[in-house]
Amino acid sequence: MNFQVILPLIFFALLMGSPVPGFLILVLIGIWTSVSTWREPLREGYWLWSQKDVLIALSFMSIVIFKIITALWSTEPILALANAGWHLYFIFWPLVFLGLNRFKTSQAQIDKAIAAGLVFVALWRGIYAATGLPVFDPGSAGIGLLAQLAMTMGAWNLLALTRKDNTTKFWRFIQAIALPSTFIIIILTTRRQELLGFFLIFSGILTYRLRHFYTFGRAISAVLILTVILAILITIRWEKFATGFNEIFYYFTKGNDEYVVRTSWGARLEMWRIGLHAFLDNPIIGLSASVRPLGLQNYGAPPAEFFQHRHFHQHIIQVLVEGGIIGLLLFLITTLYTIKEMIVKPFQNNPEIALLSAALLASYIMEGLVSAPLVYDKPNALLVITSAWIWLQIRRYNIN
Repeated sequence: MNFQVILPLIFFALLMGSPVPGFLILVLIGIWTSVSTWREPLREGYWLWSQKDVLIALSFMSIVIFKIITALWSTEPILALANAGWHLYFIFWPLVFLGLNRFKTSQAQIDKAIAAGLVFVALWRGIYAATGLPVFDPGSAGIGLLAQLAMTMGAWNLLALTRKDNTTKFWRFIQAIALPSTFIIIILTTRRQELLGFFLIFSGILTYRLRHFYTFGRAISAVLILTVILAILITIRWEKFATGFNEIFYYFTKGNDEYVVRTSWGARLEMWRIGLHAFLDNPIIGLSASVRPLGLQNYGAPPAEFFQHRHFHQHIIQVLVEGGIIGLLLFLITTLYTIKEMIVKPFQNNPEIALLSAALLASYIMEGLVSAPLVYDKPNALLVITSAWIWLQIRRYNIN
């Protein structure tokens, strides 16, 4: 098999669990590249690290490094290190970057692989949902993770679909089919937040792409069309949205009794309540990465026998509880630096690369509003691969 085919295959299979094996493959290639270029510094594949490269790498690696440091003031340092282990993927960001540098793959090839993967997974899951035939059973792997991956890859596909380039009519058709395929995948997962999140990203991308087309009347028409699309999406999964509204209502009327905090939204609201109380009592450096909602009994957390949550389902609250104001400042500094280098500065010379970065960031922000975007293996591996890929394009072509 042609070595250069590996990377498109990884992106094609992202929704089928490929982020983790793809990550491992790229790490191994990165290790091999490091060893071989250390022996022969001028051979092909050598990468001369600049200060920007190091700072971007450290920005992503800081996610793990800070969690490890919090073990110093943790009452349960082993748990803090275990939490850091959930994010270990980010430590290998430089190796993934070096692994990606061995490929001559273009963004156009990646776009085609993503579109084909979205269509394939939508057909696969759709046939199973319609027939229930065991041969099409996609398995019980986390549907929430699938929805999160689909939201990110769907955003990249929409950017490719609306990009003016020399893509053939056939692949433009596949990309067009991949757009409703993204909605189908997320709808089949029954996930509300990713459905709304992808709709917002979808709306933002279309608004940007059509910015020169608008008059006042056209803008109003666009808003009405998007409103109709949103109403259709909510109607399709109305039972889920209605359940969510009821869970929020019961939490604020019945408090944190056992029934309420066992529900999806009741549990979230309770975690946010006790998380904010814990932060206010430990505002400077937080309670360390060892903290779990189930362990905050002194803040009125429900009994651990039915409140077994290991994270707070909201990224900013997670940062505040674990690292306090110091942790939040580190998060803001690294995030803003990354935005400057991967979105703001590239936008001047190559808006398409900047839009890929913005869509990637937006998808993880959407996930982090009411869930945990950086806890599970597949989303972490995906973020490392995609962010390293974008940075490679920025540096390889001197875009910033």
